[in-house]
Amino acid sequence: MSFSLLRDLRDLNVLVLHPRNAEGEALVDHLRRIGCMVNFLWPAPDNLPPGTDVVFLAMEDESRPEIEYFLKSMPKPGPTILAIVGYENPSTLQIVIESGALAVIERPIKPFGLLTNLAIARNLWLQQQKLLKEARKYKRKVLGDQRISRAKAILMAVHHVSESEAYQELRRQAMARRVSIDAIADSIIDQEQCLRTPQKHD
Repeated sequence: MSFSLLRDLRDLNVLVLHPRNAEGEALVDHLRRIGCMVNFLWPAPDNLPPGTDVVFLAMEDESRPEIEYFLKSMPKPGPTILAIVGYENPSTLQIVIESGALAVIERPIKPFGLLTNLAIARNLWLQQQKLLKEARKYKRKVLGDQRISRAKAILMAVHHVSESEAYQELRRQAMARRVSIDAIADSIIDQEQCLRTPQKHD
């Protein structure tokens, strides 16, 4: 775990969703000693406060409807979530899993291990976001390659040229119009679809 990550923890905007009792106050105090900027709320709000990086979420059975509503309203990507649980049962485990929590804090909450759990959860969250970004980039590339292949096939069929010649034509048009090859491919595909679409006559 890098020192830069530990430094970054001090600049996090942390939302503590926990009943306003001694345990909740102690958690807030400890997070502030770490250097986090803490917002302490209960019950769970309808929406995540803007700018929230991390949520410590107490899984209270009597507040489950509010917690479920809050989780469903979460933006994408959501914040790093750490669940606070007092005991294990199927109902609690289910909502912990559904929340996407990357760490679980057991009650009674102890200062020892809190920083470690926060650091590990945040590191996992950052890794998740990196993987999602790479997956989106790869998906765009695959879709782009598929569009280019289709555009080449259209040019080959219409102009009776080789695959290499069709690709060179795509490049030539892209350079002439100062746009991407993907954009030229989309234009060719759109034109081909328009030609294939039956025209309605009055």
